[in-house]
Amino acid sequence: MSKEAKRPTIRQRIKYLLLRLLGVILFILPHWASRALARLLGVIAFDVLRMGRQMVLSYLEQVFPEKTPAQRRSIGRAGHCNLTIVGMEMLRARFLSREQVISRVHLEEESEALYHQLMKDGRGVVFVGAHYSNWELLGARLAAVGYPLLSIVQDLPNPLFNRYLAETRRKLGIGIVRRSEAVRGVLRALNEGRAIGVLADQDAGPNGGVVTDFFWKPVSSFQGPFAFAVRCNAPLVAAWIYRSEGGRYRAGCQRLDEKALAGVAAGADEETRILRLTESFVQWLEELIRKDPRQYLWLHPRWQTDR
Repeated sequence: MSKEAKRPTIRQRIKYLLLRLLGVILFILPHWASRALARLLGVIAFDVLRMGRQMVLSYLEQVFPEKTPAQRRSIGRAGHCNLTIVGMEMLRARFLSREQVISRVHLEEESEALYHQLMKDGRGVVFVGAHYSNWELLGARLAAVGYPLLSIVQDLPNPLFNRYLAETRRKLGIGIVRRSEAVRGVLRALNEGRAIGVLADQDAGPNGGVVTDFFWKPVSSFQGPFAFAVRCNAPLVAAWIYRSEGGRYRAGCQRLDEKALAGVAAGADEETRILRLTESFVQWLEELIRKDPRQYLWLHPRWQTDR
């Protein structure tokens, strides 16, 4: 039986009802008021409830040793606020039309042109992104370009939340496949020349991950998206999104595989090519975070695996 098919517990039902109630409140409020409420909840989570605060500050001390404790607390607080804003915007996102998504998220012309060109080549596209800014709206904006997008997702503990998110993503034009069932669906999609999207900044655990350096410390990354790109000869494209003032977004993408594999011998084995692509993405992500660490999900246990 799949996780989604399991009967939710009473506690899970209560949490889901509270979530839907919050969604109604946020829908009634103007967008600026919803963002203000979300920021307040983020501040409370960081400074009052201290949810994940110790872990976040330990990460930030490791990543930004040159910053003062006050500066690191400010970054950590902003990261919590970003997460609550993402949650708020996802509660409202199911009501967005394709035109509204395009209006809210400006996709750079060069990036959209690259997407069109790669899709014309017929090899599909492997988009890799991170838990940065509003990653869900990034997927919606890529889907709004007009090509089917298949997203690899991981189930949440609450099956009602899973169902709600799945419905929202489908309304935004995003197809989904669970990580545990991804291989067959993704290979089929790429062989048919379609695009897939993966958030590739999660810890892969001690077994089977690709180990690279991320902010001077080894991390374990899932090899899935990079292996798909190698085995299907599909381009690997890093996608980003950034929240500007007023709740608007800018988004873009950058091809990684050409530069990453430029110095790799034509007969190199899969393992070598997968490692080079993984290193390229991790380096790209580090550069993205350095530009503005306030919009990254520091609550995510990225350095969980001790190598």
